[in-house]
Amino acid sequence: MIEQFRSAEAVLIIGPGEAKRELEKRMAHHKVNAPILGVESADKLTDRQIAARVRNYFQEAEIA
Repeated sequence: MIEQFRSAEAVLIIGPGEAKRELEKRMAHHKVNAPILGVESADKLTDRQIAARVRNYFQEAEIA
């Protein structure tokens, strides 16, 4: 799974509890150079909710 992040231009990590921090640590351990733009808490999102959240995050980032 970590290998899939190697080609990413940027990463937004969304997840429950400590899972998001664990992913962040694994990415660092495996020397994934994709920049992590944000880490946000979220529980039980549907695929559509995830897509909307990511879309909104990057749209807001373009405005700022």
